[in-house]
Amino acid sequence: MNNKRIILTSQFINNFGSVFSRIALIILVTTWYRSPIYIGIYSFFLFIPRIIFASPVGYLIDSRNNQKTLLLVSSFFAAVAILIIAIMTFFKFHSFVLLIVLAVIYSVISGIYTPSITKLTVYLFDKSEFNDINASISSAMTAANLFSGIIVSYFVSFLPFTLLFLFDFASYIFVMILLSFLDVPQSIERMESHIANETRSVSMWNSFKVVKDFLRDFHYIIPVYISAILFNILLAPMNVYLTQVSYHIFNNTKFTGLLESFYSFGFLIGSLVYKFLCIKFPMNRLIQASLLLVPITLTLFGSARTLPVALIGLIGLGIVIPFFNISSKTIIQNKVPRFKLGAIFNSYFALMNLSQPVGLLGIPVLITAFGITNVLLVSGVFYLIAAIMLVLLNQISVELNE
Repeated sequence: MNNKRIILTSQFINNFGSVFSRIALIILVTTWYRSPIYIGIYSFFLFIPRIIFASPVGYLIDSRNNQKTLLLVSSFFAAVAILIIAIMTFFKFHSFVLLIVLAVIYSVISGIYTPSITKLTVYLFDKSEFNDINASISSAMTAANLFSGIIVSYFVSFLPFTLLFLFDFASYIFVMILLSFLDVPQSIERMESHIANETRSVSMWNSFKVVKDFLRDFHYIIPVYISAILFNILLAPMNVYLTQVSYHIFNNTKFTGLLESFYSFGFLIGSLVYKFLCIKFPMNRLIQASLLLVPITLTLFGSARTLPVALIGLIGLGIVIPFFNISSKTIIQNKVPRFKLGAIFNSYFALMNLSQPVGLLGIPVLITAFGITNVLLVSGVFYLIAAIMLVLLNQISVELNE
């Protein structure tokens, strides 16, 4: 099995198992402690460490001589954390503090996987292949989320939590076996690590400085980054949109699962289609298309009065988002020196995700006051005007393609 197949298969298995644990943990906290306050505390403690540890985790990745070893070690410790949670559920040991600590450890350690794989692809593939491999990884991850979400929603109704967590534990074992067959040029990694150790920045715990320096060096990425932050605010409460449309427009909350599946299906199509489009169109054009089409498709979904129209809007939305996401990831790989790719990659996306609480907390309040249709229509128009201005003013630069 070649390196590309190993990476894609391991990414699929890793995501497949992680969805089991992610959904099971939320349901477990709800089942054990009932009060929504516990869910809020749990969500808070999962979100904050990802931001705080983004930069140091990135520096950890950049300081390692061998990304393959780092992947194996981090997968092992993530497996241990999830195994302890499985033991807790088996013996019904109800300790909210311990559960939070283990969940945070699991989240932070498993969070090493994606940026490390991103850096590893830079060693293993040529620049001309980045778009293709990133699109393939996106497809693998989305397919895993789609299928595992459906499966775990079915299993959770009759299987004990312990088995769900053990499934994730087993997935890490499979991932470690696969990764052990990776053929990584260690001589190149050793050279890059030596450079990294000599140029280590004092900003190890300062994601703001890491991103600020990066955007200062590549100022033409700033409009893309601001657009990403705005997208994060708009799309963060996607689950809220799905439930509200199901309930208020179609009068059937059971449609929520159907809507979510079509949205994920669109995302999978977009990831697959991107592989062909990126050959014919430059990245700045694909980003421009995404900026224009995201608000249009979201508005179509929000204004739908029939289920087929809503599903078309969701599939369209799912298709165009990867145009932006995959291009953004590839831009970082192309612009950032390999010896500091981990730190910048992690900090870049961590700070971007700081905008999510604005959408998660603010947009539901607006929906309560003005209704789901009005909020999506106004938001769609606002975002579309902003996108048109960015495109007309040439803010999505051709320098992104270099």
